Amino acid sequence: MKHERAQGKQEAPKALTAPKAVPSEDDILAKQEAIEAALLKNRPLALVFSLTSILITAILLLGILIDVFLAAMKRSGKEINIATYRAGTAKWDGWDVVKVVILFLFFGYVLVIIESFLAGIFPLVKNDNFRMVVNSSILDTLAIVFILYFTVGRYKEKAEALGISIKNFFKNVFYGMVGYVAAVPALVLVLIVTALIIQVTKYVPEKQPIVELFMKEDNAPFLIYTSIFTMIIGPILEELFFRGFMYNAFKKAIGVFWAMLFTSAVFAALHSNMAGFFPILVLGLLLAYLYEKTGTIISSVTVHIMHNLTMVFFVFLMKLVKV
Repeated sequence: MKHERAQGKQEAPKALTAPKAVPSEDDILAKQEAIEAALLKNRPLALVFSLTSILITAILLLGILIDVFLAAMKRSGKEINIATYRAGTAKWDGWDVVKVVILFLFFGYVLVIIESFLAGIFPLVKNDNFRMVVNSSILDTLAIVFILYFTVGRYKEKAEALGISIKNFFKNVFYGMVGYVAAVPALVLVLIVTALIIQVTKYVPEKQPIVELFMKEDNAPFLIYTSIFTMIIGPILEELFFRGFMYNAFKKAIGVFWAMLFTSAVFAALHSNMAGFFPILVLGLLLAYLYEKTGTIISSVTVHIMHNLTMVFFVFLMKLVKV
């Protein structure tokens, strides 16, 4: 959800706003030189960068090995059974998902109206970053309440029907870790292709609000809460909605493959701009696949947490070198 700027300045209409400048090769080289200069001045930070590069390379190679191993097993006709829980067909359907989305949007607008009244009393409410984090926290919590109402409350389903099961918890965490490492080569390949397309088309992606928040915010308690929410709370709530609730509803109507593709596409569209759509789509397909195979959200939550933790780590790394 886009928020108004905290300042009283009026923004120019989009049609009258000057187009964004496409970074030139000189700009890119200048940024690389600035990073190298910052690392030369900060040896501990340079060491972290070096260790990070080594770790990424190791994970990439390990991911390729896992992919080769899985491909060999599939070719030999062997199937790895990682099922933990098998729920029956979901009693809720796509219309229930639509109702939850409508309620989510409705209360989103209610929050905006309430904040417009509170802004005159509490100056903090005018802060874009504060509103974004508070709104996300409140709305995500409300979404879970709505989901539980339509499943456990209205249809008398067990929590396990949403994938909420701790049976074989540590095994499922392990499956998630292996699954994420196995997906790294595909994610890297998609990122490279996306970067090439962006370079050829001269497309300038919109900056992600959450990335801007981490880069510009300096309030330590606020950053700690936002980091915890982004890395842990957010993934749990989102997996409950996208995989446990939405995927199950559409799987009943259009089948496993199309439900995976559809929910992953929605997941990607809501999380990123055009530049990040396909990498997030690949991640969404992995999350749906693990949920389908295990029957719980533990593996998909593990992957989601690992991915968000990685992204937050890189953002803070860039923040340290002031890129």
